[in-house]
Amino acid sequence: VFGFTYQLRLSTRPEKFLGDIEVWDKAEKDLAESLDAIGMPWKLNPGDGAFYGPKIDITLQDALKRQHQCATIQLDFQLPIRFNLNYIDEKGEKQHPVMIHRAILGSVE
Repeated sequence: VFGFTYQLRLSTRPEKFLGDIEVWDKAEKDLAESLDAIGMPWKLNPGDGAFYGPKIDITLQDALKRQHQCATIQLDFQLPIRFNLNYIDEKGEKQHPVMIHRAILGSVE
């Protein structure tokens, strides 16, 4: 429709970030596996993640070959820690949840 094509991009840890590298590495690995599981091509976008977590960006290309970021899905590990949010897992241990931010229409929202 409208001559659009799209690309999926996994945006990884930026130079300035919050949190533990181990958590970032696991999150990036999990997101890459999720993208692989849907069976569609995707590209790595090194260093373009949010300071609080990695993200999947969906970029549209219009009929004039211009790129537009449309949607994004971002993992946030920092706000739950900063607000001391937690839950008890199946082992009875306290864990911090992961927030998922999403924007369906990018800057339109």
